[in-house]
Amino acid sequence: MSAADARAGGASGELPRDAADQPARGATPRDAMPQWLTERCTSRGGVPLCIRPLGPGDEAAERAFIARLSPMSLHQRLLGVVTEVSDEQIAELVRQQWPQRLGLAAFACDAEPGDAQQGGAQAGAQAGAQAGTQAGTQAGTQAGAQAGAQAGAQGQAAAGELPSAAEGILGVTRFDVGERPEAAEFAIVVADRWQRHGIGYALFQKLVRAARAAGYRELVGITYAVNREMVELARSYGFAVGPEEGEPSLRRLTLRL
Repeated sequence: MSAADARAGGASGELPRDAADQPARGATPRDAMPQWLTERCTSRGGVPLCIRPLGPGDEAAERAFIARLSPMSLHQRLLGVVTEVSDEQIAELVRQQWPQRLGLAAFACDAEPGDAQQGGAQAGAQAGAQAGTQAGTQAGTQAGAQAGAQAGAQGQAAAGELPSAAEGILGVTRFDVGERPEAAEFAIVVADRWQRHGIGYALFQKLVRAARAAGYRELVGITYAVNREMVELARSYGFAVGPEEGEPSLRRLTLRL
């Protein structure tokens, strides 16, 4: 894989700057990552999330996440056919080197590092199932119908279902230094089952803020021209979408920070 998961793309647009977002490119890789990179939030689709940097202990969760991706999502993420991901590649995907590179993952809100390897996921799964049942019971007829329609369109389960810690990683975004030092290459992918639930949006917001804080001036991603959802999402965040030189099947997504 090349930088940022073989340069598959998408990110956020005009977000306000604050003191915590000031450039940190003068820092050394040993410097601690900003605490705000770890955040509990609720996606626009109502999914409780814990977004945090990947790290040691997340190798099994990252491998399981990749294994759950559909052939189409995997193909779009890696811009090609990959039959197997090596242990070395997995280790590289969870390795951080702030501020040069960063990988962020969205988990079900109760998931913590190593949950996929330890026994705590089972309790989280039971709690998530119970919460999903209660939410579905309390939801009105109209809300239930809308959620059911969305679930059907995505091949998901009944309305009101929420992810549990047992599902591990729900989505990943990352950036890495590109060919130009002021530009970062980025990638994003969301588990097929949880697409169209605002998880990608939440990851985009965190990615753009982090890239600004790291001192980058531009985010660049590559996606297939036929990946219309990604192209439309990028445009909605203010990305410029243009052709990739010499690759008519690809589109270059660029955002000035």
